[in-house]
Amino acid sequence: MKTLKWITVMAAMGAICGCMTRPTAESGKSPSLPVYEIVKSGASATEVAALADQLKIPVKSLVASGGLVTFVDPGKFLATPAAQVTESELTQRLRAATRNKDVSRPIGLGAIDTSSLNSWRVFDPRQASDTFGRALSASGLEPQFGIPAIGHAQLTLYSKDASGWNSTRQDLDTEVSYTFAEPGGHPLVGPGAQVQVAFDAAGGVSRLHYASRRLKAGPSVRVITEAEARNRISRLEPDGVGIVMRVVYWSPPLQLELARREEWSPSVIIPWYAYYSTRQMTSTSNGAVSVVNSKVRMIPATDDERFVPAVQLSATVTGSRVSAHASVGGGRPPYRFIWGGSNPEASDHPGDSTEYTATLRVSEELESDPIFRLERDEAVAVTVIDSNGVAVRARQTVRVRASPVHPRHEDKKKQGATPLYGIESPGSPLKWMEDQVGWLQGMSTPTAGGGALSFCWMGDDAWPGDLIEPNPPGKLVATPWVYGDADYSNWGINEADIDLDNADGAADWKAVMQPGAPLAEYPTASFQSLNSSATVVINQGGFGTPASFYVNYAGSWGPIPSNDTLFWLLMDNCDMLDAADGSGANVADRWSGAFNGLHIMTGFASLDTPDGYGDFERDLATDMLGVAFILGLPFPVPPQTIVQSWFDSAEGNGIGTAAAMGPALFVKKGQPYSLADLDDFYWGKGTVGPTIVPSHYTGSEIGWWYLTTTTPVNVVFP
Repeated sequence: MKTLKWITVMAAMGAICGCMTRPTAESGKSPSLPVYEIVKSGASATEVAALADQLKIPVKSLVASGGLVTFVDPGKFLATPAAQVTESELTQRLRAATRNKDVSRPIGLGAIDTSSLNSWRVFDPRQASDTFGRALSASGLEPQFGIPAIGHAQLTLYSKDASGWNSTRQDLDTEVSYTFAEPGGHPLVGPGAQVQVAFDAAGGVSRLHYASRRLKAGPSVRVITEAEARNRISRLEPDGVGIVMRVVYWSPPLQLELARREEWSPSVIIPWYAYYSTRQMTSTSNGAVSVVNSKVRMIPATDDERFVPAVQLSATVTGSRVSAHASVGGGRPPYRFIWGGSNPEASDHPGDSTEYTATLRVSEELESDPIFRLERDEAVAVTVIDSNGVAVRARQTVRVRASPVHPRHEDKKKQGATPLYGIESPGSPLKWMEDQVGWLQGMSTPTAGGGALSFCWMGDDAWPGDLIEPNPPGKLVATPWVYGDADYSNWGINEADIDLDNADGAADWKAVMQPGAPLAEYPTASFQSLNSSATVVINQGGFGTPASFYVNYAGSWGPIPSNDTLFWLLMDNCDMLDAADGSGANVADRWSGAFNGLHIMTGFASLDTPDGYGDFERDLATDMLGVAFILGLPFPVPPQTIVQSWFDSAEGNGIGTAAAMGPALFVKKGQPYSLADLDDFYWGKGTVGPTIVPSHYTGSEIGWWYLTTTTPVNVVFP
């Protein structure tokens, strides 16, 4: 890239400062900003072939559709130095003790060669940037408004002795990721503005993602003032939270994956107000106050009906049956609809109407309470996306008599080899609904092998107890939403092989809800990390009488005992896997105590930015299952591991700084390797490692691996 262009773009990026780039004059009058017209979207077939040739990737290995170009080599992407494991009585016991739902493959033994970590070579960063820049330029794909940022995937190994925590850190892949800002200085972000490559140690490409558009300034639109934007946002948030905002240009996906959405040709990109809320949380153990950030959300920065649709929602109720219809005008037809309610059945309707049975999760304890009623306020929500990718939302509250959902009592052993998946989404359907729908759609892709849905808990059906093993295990204890139901029938996270948690979080904290809590007050409940205080809090945020409960949920997550089956826990929440919290506690110190055979926990070491379409969660599922959508039709591709899928889909959609962690077993003191499940595939897609239960080993035998990236990813709030 020429020096002059570096200076020009850096000057534009320098215009972004503070929490918000102000489009307004100090007078407070509404300013104007340009709408950008899309001149070209993605890469043509000729350009794809040229890029593959430049980067020495077999063109048949690329997935290209709608201008989007992707490539992942599952054998190289995020690869760690591997070791050959010596078979022993211990390894045989590990295999025998691990429940295997893939009869076609034995349980594997993956190991990190710890002796070679310090000497592990990485590809030269400057050479990586130059190689990628030349390849893009020679292919006619040099990103407009983009500058390259360089970093590495980074592996950290934690161990603990009498003196405390020790760590070893090593860079892995060398990554180049472009960040974008339009000429006015506003960030250009979103799934349609992501250009990334990763090189292995030898300089071979292990991952490629190209999603970029060529733009030109079009008509100007009046932008709502910051004060008006703040007023609108405050109506969407509970009282007492802070709001951080900035103006961005949001570039939607180059393609929408599902067959029913194959017609997708955005023509313009408009300005948006991106924001997140902040609230203070006080530790019940030491009184320390920390700031917790929500996921990032957006509202259009203009009301211009040429570019922003308007939606009116009308819902009616007959008994427990809800019917709703959305009337839409403005923007650019045709429109797409994502529906939400208390029942995932609501989202099965892709058109402008939905019909479903309102449901309510109940226990015997709840039903025996004299003040308990099935009559309740039901939130109905719809997201409307026009053909330019502009998403607007509407919601309505209706009074229903909900249909009770009781725990199922079938024996999970009867499920046999069927994989099970679940989701906790305490903000749905008012928040993060699209992410919940994207995950369910991706995992249920026909013939892809996702398995069966075990549970989908939304709103006040998503309880703290779902992540807490009851005492005794396997029993429904009193007040299960506080004291635990993680392993009871279809109720908690241990009743699925893989679970997505779609909520807000922080380094020491996770958002949930409680029975009867109003969605408008989300979140009304939370639980803290074990090293913080192991406290479950309900009735927070202005709802009800404050109350906290000490619940020791150590050893709650995993496939142990035999009625549990959780192998992989995906935390789609902000900051839960930050390398350190405000007091310096590392990620292993904060969350390892909850592991009871859990293989992998993924999350973010940053804010989490939902894309409004659910593409991250859908891509995550289809990456694991080995499915790509080309012109709206599913095609088989090599499946990625759980960790690869998380990083690839997060980075490709610009969601945040991906991270993952899990146990590492030092089989023999002083050995040159440690067993780890970092390379687990989903059932039926590749090798799964052994179940490592930390409590079965001494402190000197158990360590923890932690994977994240140092590359500045192209996100809304860096």
